[in-house]
Amino acid sequence: MTSIFILFLLANLCNSAKILLTVMDQGRSHATSITPLMHRLQKDGHVTALEMVSYKKDMDFGMEERFINMTGHENHFISKDFFKIAFEDEFTFIHQAVPFIFGSISCYRVLRLQKERWSEIANEDWDLFLSDSLFSPCGYAMAEITGKPHVMMHSSDVESAHGSFKGFHRNYALMVPNFLPYSMSNFTTDKWWHRVVSTVDWFGSAFVTAGVAGLAQKWALRSVIPFPFFSFYDYNRQSTFTFTDMPDPLYPVGPRTNDYFSFGTYCNPPKTKLDKEWEHFVNDPKSKGTILVAFGTIIDWRFAPEEKFEIFLNVLNKFKDYRVIWSMKGDRPDGLLDHVKVSSWVPQQQILNHEKTVLFLSHGGLKSVKEAVCSATPSLFMPMFAEQMRNAWLAKSKGMARILNKFHLSEPYLENHIREVVEHKSYQINAEHLLSTFTDLPMAALDEAAFKFKRLFKYKGKMPVYFYPKSIDISYLTTLNLDILIILPVLLGIIVSK
Repeated sequence: MTSIFILFLLANLCNSAKILLTVMDQGRSHATSITPLMHRLQKDGHVTALEMVSYKKDMDFGMEERFINMTGHENHFISKDFFKIAFEDEFTFIHQAVPFIFGSISCYRVLRLQKERWSEIANEDWDLFLSDSLFSPCGYAMAEITGKPHVMMHSSDVESAHGSFKGFHRNYALMVPNFLPYSMSNFTTDKWWHRVVSTVDWFGSAFVTAGVAGLAQKWALRSVIPFPFFSFYDYNRQSTFTFTDMPDPLYPVGPRTNDYFSFGTYCNPPKTKLDKEWEHFVNDPKSKGTILVAFGTIIDWRFAPEEKFEIFLNVLNKFKDYRVIWSMKGDRPDGLLDHVKVSSWVPQQQILNHEKTVLFLSHGGLKSVKEAVCSATPSLFMPMFAEQMRNAWLAKSKGMARILNKFHLSEPYLENHIREVVEHKSYQINAEHLLSTFTDLPMAALDEAAFKFKRLFKYKGKMPVYFYPKSIDISYLTTLNLDILIILPVLLGIIVSK
């Protein structure tokens, strides 16, 4: 009996893998998008660790830590310039270059000041690197110099440029743009101009990602990968799998390849109940319901333009019949009435799942959208940056949310949108309908993802060559048949003209 147990234990040890997830600097948001999958892999006996550059102490992510401590240095991802973009500017594919450059500057500093620590982490006996698809050049270099296989991990949907590099060949003219303009909250593929905008977003994103961001990463990594030999295009193309946190039921149907999987269609119930302080506040018998205002871990209301801050303060004060929870850093603003509770930390998941919650007012980050779906909470999204406008559009298209345009913000505009959602039951009905179909899957998404990883580990981190699309190894010109559709007629025209 003992020998059988030992053989069983050895078999499990042989099948276990050591996995390093590398994310953007101080990348709590991206890491927590991928963390549920890491915890699921732990259940199968795999060792999972997280690498990121840290500028301050962060939360416990529930896996081994391989942090590079840069305390005392500037974190470019937290700057007044960034908050100006978030609150006041239209976020386009051009802005995507900014965080890639920030990540490259930080990586250059790490390789200059903490290269020994970086090398120590890179050269551990990892079986597989999981690479944050955005802003993590030092993580990419770890996989590149060790020659170990890597998987691209997308904390939202696969970005259009990355999808092109991987040969997914989605028709991006027929998909909602990754960086949807604020003026197109009514986006539809039925309109020619909307398809033009979507196509420009696709081409622009590919140029910025491969060109501008690619050049910045080459510069940052030149001490470990001689300039200009690192290619972000090739790094994407050579990844052995692509995993994304975008739930399939939320996103329009699109082409899939063998090496693509979305693990994001899952709902985790709250692990704890509200404590007495929060419970007492939301259960006030005079309240018609709870309104939660939370804009994620990055947006800091202390850097908001004064007029926009005052609009929110004055409008939230008008909803005396409700209990309002406003997640914000810093001291409680002067002038807020008692029905508004302010806290730098809010038990968001517990509040959204509470029976008295009637509205979620947020920025449209994918995790927030998913939490709204999983709690069937009608929502109002005011996108701030990145792909949040697209996420808000996806929720709006399901009938469970409305979109606030930050450029049109005024007291009547904000108040009318809040009242529209809380006073019309259709948003609640649609939210409940979406939830009823959300996880109606033949196999739980995280279990299926773990199964796909098991197959990947069976083949030492890279599937057999016939598993991957042919387009990965040929030019885009050939894949799209442009060599036939354009070059051949041109040559025939030249021959005929002579």
